[in-house]
Amino acid sequence: MPSPQYGPSAAVYDLLYVGAGIKDYVAEVAALHHIIRERTPSARTLLDVACGTGQHLALLLERYEVSGVDLSDEMLAVARQRLPDVPLQRADMRSLELGRTFDVVLCLFSSIGYLTAADDLQEAFRRFARHVNPGGLVIVDGWVRPDAWRDGYRPEMERASGGHVEVYRLVDPRRQGRITTLVEHHLVRDPSGISHFVEDHVLALTPTEEYVGAAEAAGLRVEVLPDYMPDRDRIVGVKE
Repeated sequence: MPSPQYGPSAAVYDLLYVGAGIKDYVAEVAALHHIIRERTPSARTLLDVACGTGQHLALLLERYEVSGVDLSDEMLAVARQRLPDVPLQRADMRSLELGRTFDVVLCLFSSIGYLTAADDLQEAFRRFARHVNPGGLVIVDGWVRPDAWRDGYRPEMERASGGHVEVYRLVDPRRQGRITTLVEHHLVRDPSGISHFVEDHVLALTPTEEYVGAAEAAGLRVEVLPDYMPDRDRIVGVKE
């Protein structure tokens, strides 16, 4: 099992992504609910693979019986504080085996991109399909499409603050062939002082048709919802 790529950043992840306006969880969950209700209106149970800090689950549990898995102990620790009554487990999406099935399986916000080998991608989709009920949904958000990647692009610094904590993040994106590495520098100021740490996030540039092929090989009937985020596509699979 590979090392998780979210460690120290878990403690400031929510502050950064919400405070800097990177993510609107309310709007994202509303869009997910619309997709689910259109395709499987009777859905009641839901699994979030790579659930992170549990922000999506916190909103989804208003409508569904939810569970989550993640590979990062640090992210799960935050999620468990937020969701003490939700089943949350440490698991790798390539070897997922929970012993039950769900009406909906999610893998959101490009988490699938961390699988850099084609065999791993295929296996992950097989695992998703194995955990969804007949007629249920698998929703997977792809990483940036290869044709949309911009070499040399340097995003602006992201900043957020809340309570007694300030966080600044500067990202240096790099590419070698199909592999992208986001070298993320974090500067955090809290009552204990100022700290700096770096995390490398390694993701594969995978054409949308390869996601589709992996989903179809797993027995899913697939549609693509383009540009769920700029330059990224969403794969929606129905288990026949």
